[in-house]
Amino acid sequence: MNQNLRLMVVVAVGAVIGSVLNHLLAAAGAPQWLVQVLPMGLLDPFHLNLAVFDLTFGFTLSMSFASVIGMLIALWAFYRLK
Repeated sequence: MNQNLRLMVVVAVGAVIGSVLNHLLAAAGAPQWLVQVLPMGLLDPFHLNLAVFDLTFGFTLSMSFASVIGMLIALWAFYRLK
């Protein structure tokens, strides 16, 4: 597997683990600044309707403090355990 692709997979896994941690912290009653989620991207999807086909494109990235920490830990582990 290409090194860059492996890095992207590791960072994505770190973001998912951070997101799960964020949901657990929110359920446990953590402070709002710790569990606040900031959505970025196309909140309303782009919709193109032509007579022959219909195309809808949308992308949203939800970042939280825990997901950033998860990505940083994943990056550290990627370069440390290389």
